[in-house]
Amino acid sequence: MAKRMKKRRKLKFKYRLGLCIFFIFSTFLFAFHYLYNTFLVKIDNDTLISTLVDYNLNTKKSHNLYYDLISLNSTDFLLKYTLGIEAIKESDNEEVEGVEATYVEDPYKSEVKEPVLYIYNTHQTEGYQKSNNASYNITPSVLMASYILRESLNDLGVPSLVETNDITEVLRVHNWKYKYSYAASKLLLQDAMEKNQSLKYFIDLHRDSMSHEITTTTIDGKSYAKVLFVIGKDHANYEQNLRFANAINDYIKNINPALTRGISLKGGSGVNGIYNQDLSPNAILIELGGQYNNITEINNTITVLSKAIHSYVKGEA
Repeated sequence: MAKRMKKRRKLKFKYRLGLCIFFIFSTFLFAFHYLYNTFLVKIDNDTLISTLVDYNLNTKKSHNLYYDLISLNSTDFLLKYTLGIEAIKESDNEEVEGVEATYVEDPYKSEVKEPVLYIYNTHQTEGYQKSNNASYNITPSVLMASYILRESLNDLGVPSLVETNDITEVLRVHNWKYKYSYAASKLLLQDAMEKNQSLKYFIDLHRDSMSHEITTTTIDGKSYAKVLFVIGKDHANYEQNLRFANAINDYIKNINPALTRGISLKGGSGVNGIYNQDLSPNAILIELGGQYNNITEINNTITVLSKAIHSYVKGEA
């Protein structure tokens, strides 16, 4: 009899322990679900770009950009520090070297009268890291960076356009492979020139695929993505393009030499060697950061890059 009673007590204890564990786990899941839906803002491209542009145009912030981006979307934090799940990593693509992003709609579809500067992305799907920017469902891209750069330039008094046609669609229509991206962007560039006779300056914005250490610098505790200017020398008038790149590079070097990786002259076999720069003496290619940079670092550099471009366009550089 005593043994039966002891066995029953053990079973009751196991049942109670099981119920207790079930109750604690259920409470945790309910709390997580509540916090996730209460404090998480479903950030989209427009919200992210607007926040970044606001920081470029408003320098009187009481806290840093990273703090505001975290407040927009805290999924990474919740997943990592409650469930121990790391943020999802990007997978490489056969055609795009490094992180790949999707096409981003223009959040500022306003007409710019008599634009003087045209920004486009031959490789629109080149992406940046999601990490440390709190955009869990968005992979920042060079196209997103172009929108931010354009808004900064427009605010500085340099009327600018961004090419919003989807390069991948141009490739598809012509049945071209990815390696013909420069041919696709050339069509769009020529069309923009024809439709906007006021255009004088042309920037093809890319990002590099080098390591984070190579493409990043820290100044006064603030992290920046370095810029690299690429000039194709396989056409007769490349030295005019080089003058444009030198002027902007020198401006940035005067602010801080660590911000720039300098100018790379490309020519010969194995490279494009022209990059559509034969269409204008004021056409350059800029690699803004690399695949391991986050959008905060990109945004920090855009504040400097836009001022350098403004200085050149206004004849001050």
